[in-house]
Amino acid sequence: MSTELGRFIENLRNSKNLSQRQLAEKAGISHTEVWRLESGERKNPSPPVLKSLAPHLGVSYEELMKKAGYIEEVIDHTGYTETVYKDDNGQVVDIYRRAKDMYEKDSDWANLAYRVSASDLTEAEMELIKAQTKSLLEQFLKNKKK
Repeated sequence: MSTELGRFIENLRNSKNLSQRQLAEKAGISHTEVWRLESGERKNPSPPVLKSLAPHLGVSYEELMKKAGYIEEVIDHTGYTETVYKDDNGQVVDIYRRAKDMYEKDSDWANLAYRVSASDLTEAEMELIKAQTKSLLEQFLKNKKK
């Protein structure tokens, strides 16, 4: 049974005259994953999969995230847009509160994290920074348990 997201992806793919295999190759994912999404077998696709599909379907990553249920809603305000996100359990995530908490705990770290995210780094460079940070965090937490 197809899901709303699956039908949406299938319709976009067909409008681009792409086969499942062609879309998969362009997005760098398996054609089986495209089939699973369209058929409804894959109910919760990962954000990286959606990000890889979006440009080849001619829609924004944000639109696919919303269709997949990761974004609750997008609210246009004067001068800015607010995006309400959900976590993997469907709970609304208050990213503003989290950013505020992070800033209050250590403003230098929060500013550094923002500068990294807003920088002109390549995706590979960003992934390297995230991997190193995650590795250090895991090491520190492991050492705390000892």
